[in-house]
Amino acid sequence: MAERMVAVPKGIRMPDIAFDLRYLRYAILVAQHGSFRSAAESLDLSQSTVSRRVRLLERVLGVPLFERDHKGAKLTAAGQRFVQDATVGANLLTDAIRDLQNIHRGGVGEIRIGLMLSLASGFLADLLKSFRSRYPDAEITVEELSSDCAKISLLCNRVDVAFLPNVGEIPGCQAIELWGEQVFCALPTNHRLAGRENLNWEDIADEAFLVPSGGAGAELDVYFLRKLSGGRADVRMSMQSVGRENLLNMVSDGYGVALLLASATQQRNDDVAFIPLAALREPVRFSAVWSQTNANPVAQRLLEMARRKAGKPRTAK
Repeated sequence: MAERMVAVPKGIRMPDIAFDLRYLRYAILVAQHGSFRSAAESLDLSQSTVSRRVRLLERVLGVPLFERDHKGAKLTAAGQRFVQDATVGANLLTDAIRDLQNIHRGGVGEIRIGLMLSLASGFLADLLKSFRSRYPDAEITVEELSSDCAKISLLCNRVDVAFLPNVGEIPGCQAIELWGEQVFCALPTNHRLAGRENLNWEDIADEAFLVPSGGAGAELDVYFLRKLSGGRADVRMSMQSVGRENLLNMVSDGYGVALLLASATQQRNDDVAFIPLAALREPVRFSAVWSQTNANPVAQRLLEMARRKAGKPRTAK
């Protein structure tokens, strides 16, 4: 097969990148083996073929890479520098191509997830565990976000998928409902109500409710309290700049009570009792939400796993 000649404008060295990458491999092997014959044998090609292709590369570059004699081939000073740099570049390119292929299959890459609930247990925790087991090279970044911040982050493609409660119509986004969670009240085990099977609003209306500060934590708690109390303005809320674990420690120490989703009740504390709220028997429905313009294939793999886990068809609302 005739070798393809690359036209180079007079006075300008403009290598054809596709051509160079194809022939660069031969030059690297000649440098490693120290001869055209040994390089050709490693490629199962004729020595003349390898020699001809390296000469074509040299013509495109406009610089001799090898000094040739009967003993073999030795890199010129320019050739030594070029092959060193080119070997690093070729390895990086090979890795980039492999990663790109894997990303297309959803195998590696990054997925940024927004959420408003605990990962201690439950549907989402199990989903991410399965996803990481199947795609161990995928980098997962998780951020707790309020629903408003999550929607903005989705539309700006700063977040790939958000798992949000009570999702309505979100312009520019798609959503699929996946699971529901019961709401519990966390009480100290020595509280007078700790032995109850369930609780009504009247039972806990006078309690101090510990609420984690920050958009993601406070939003759900405030929503639950408004729904429970019918919008009363005299509900006692104590905002605390702590995570759920320390919030439960404060509950056990008698600072107040807290409202939690079922997924957070697995953060066990022997001094805390979790009692379901009868007034909120209807589970909080959670959906996966993503931007219609998001083309991250890793996110699509996660969404597909979520659909299968929830027994949902491939339709979005």
